Amino acid sequence: MKTHWTVLILSNEDTGIKKFKLSPLVAVFAGCVILFLTVFSAFAGYKLYHLRADISRIASIKQKNLEQSRQIVALSEKVSLLDEEMNALRTFNRHLMGIAKVDLQASDELSGVGGGSEPIRVANTTEALTEKILTRELHSHIKQLGDDIVIEREVARNLLAEIERQRSLLAHTPGIWPTRGWVTSRYGWRNSPFTGKREYHKGMDIACRKGTAVHAPADGIVTAYYRNGAYGNFMVINHGYGIVTRYAHLDSAIAKPGQHVRKGDKIAVVVNTGRSTGSHLHYEVLVNGIHVNPQRYVLK
Repeated sequence: MKTHWTVLILSNEDTGIKKFKLSPLVAVFAGCVILFLTVFSAFAGYKLYHLRADISRIASIKQKNLEQSRQIVALSEKVSLLDEEMNALRTFNRHLMGIAKVDLQASDELSGVGGGSEPIRVANTTEALTEKILTRELHSHIKQLGDDIVIEREVARNLLAEIERQRSLLAHTPGIWPTRGWVTSRYGWRNSPFTGKREYHKGMDIACRKGTAVHAPADGIVTAYYRNGAYGNFMVINHGYGIVTRYAHLDSAIAKPGQHVRKGDKIAVVVNTGRSTGSHLHYEVLVNGIHVNPQRYVLK
């Protein structure tokens, strides 16, 4: 007697029950097919899940690479801008060094620091470095450039301060004739016009007509104007930097004590006050309290 398997199919509708008779061989085959389809469906679902995950990961990596590429481009542009600023500062500083007459070695003393860096050649390194390494190198180079720019700015500030100091020193250093006339007695040893004996003349006598104007030989402050015995009417100007000029045998003062004067300003008028053989200006220059030859301070 042959064995059969009966398969009952129940319907939701009132159509009754459907019966199918299957031989054992067909039933086993059908079961294998169903098992295979179940396993295949599970495997296909598993692969599909991981495929979607891989696609998502690849998309994320592409996005990160795109962002890194954009960052590298932005960093490269920043490096170029910083390089331009650095070159401009160095050119400016070389110009200032020429004005201040400071050599490159002395410029390090003005800043107290030094250093430099070589620019990264992005076009040559992208093939050898990964984007991550290149980004790190660019950040490092930008920091170095920033530090170098700070140094160059400090050098520029110090050079400008040095130029301003030299300009101020020049403006406050006597460099012109205080009056028009001719020199009748120079600085140093001479025979006294009054006693005939040897004496040390601490200034320079410039003969001129009465009423001739006296001009400030440099910027400064009038610190005194008074009657000073043999010097007659006497004026003192402090020019700073340890430099003082003094004027004797004046008629009247135009500049008053406490007044700031500029080089070339009219400060007084020459006459013949005090002990004098004729109308002239007695002119003295002192540096750090010591008399020096006034003609060393007459450039024009």
